[in-house]
Amino acid sequence: MNKWFILICFAILSAYPIYSNFYYSNGLLTYERHRAVIEKRSEFYNPWQYRILCPYMIEAGLWVYNHTVDKVFPIEQKFHFNIESTSGTSAETDTFVKLMQTPGAMKYMLLFILFRWAEHMLIFYLAWKLLQYFIQSDWLIFLGINFLALSFGNAVNAADLSFNTYMDIIFYLLTANLFLYKKNALWLIPITILAALNRETGLLIPALYFISKTDCTAICNKPFRLKNIVFPATNTWLYTALLYVIFLSIFIYLRWYFGYRPQQVWKVPAGLPMLKLNLMSAVGVKAWLEMIGTFGVLPLLILYKFKSFPHLLKKWFIFLVPVWFAVHYVSVVAYQTRLFMVPMILIFIPMVLVWIENDIIHKNTAAQQ
Repeated sequence: MNKWFILICFAILSAYPIYSNFYYSNGLLTYERHRAVIEKRSEFYNPWQYRILCPYMIEAGLWVYNHTVDKVFPIEQKFHFNIESTSGTSAETDTFVKLMQTPGAMKYMLLFILFRWAEHMLIFYLAWKLLQYFIQSDWLIFLGINFLALSFGNAVNAADLSFNTYMDIIFYLLTANLFLYKKNALWLIPITILAALNRETGLLIPALYFISKTDCTAICNKPFRLKNIVFPATNTWLYTALLYVIFLSIFIYLRWYFGYRPQQVWKVPAGLPMLKLNLMSAVGVKAWLEMIGTFGVLPLLILYKFKSFPHLLKKWFIFLVPVWFAVHYVSVVAYQTRLFMVPMILIFIPMVLVWIENDIIHKNTAAQQ
């Protein structure tokens, strides 16, 4: 498949979720929320204030922009927003115009869009590499990326541009590809450092590497015994422990530096009240419908054919999916389906595409006999 064609398609697909964030969700709130993090006054101080990687990357980008492009073409001097309408304007339009008239906001919004677009492009590239390990057909992989872009576009409920969520996906994809293509494991150190600065959900990245190196094939034999698991060598245990020391040191330091505050409550406290809200209320119904809009019925297809998938994907599913869903169902409102995209990209899409390709191969083989 032509690389330039793929690049152009990725660029187009990367734009749709950004549009969805602005049109259907809280994209316009990104500016104020970003400024709040920089000024150490986040709306939800814990955890937003501790997720510093993307905000400071954007600040660095703004510094570069101010000292390069803005010197040649000062956008805020060239463009002025003032929409007039005889029939009146909507509240959203008024908010947008007011934001664009705020000094500095226009440059920020441009950087926000470019930053999120670049995140999508990198995710699509890394997802392509991941899928290439399991799938032979480039066109089938392309179909999977197209589905992923639409899922991103549907997973915007109650979200601003959420840079750290998509950066989290990037770090998980980097870890998975590092293992699949047998790259130097020392790359996990910078990945872990950046993941810890980005978002607390990066906590499972060292464990993903560890479980990937664990041989669980024997436990499928009867009778089932955990002792049949073949764990990796001692150096993998020690290296995983080192990665957790690094991650937890940064995790704790950030809370010490900014000042620790208990997790702030949204709708109900985390724990059993949040679990009840997500399972036994109108919020839970909304969450299920948002899941369908994001994942379709991929999880049901996977459970239906689970035994037929590659061992590595089954191992990732057993390790990651129950933990990921359980933690989020007890800690956040589950209709924010962007929070479940890591299992979607690492596991759900590869599994379904493997199933489709194997089914095609099986039918072609049968037809030739």
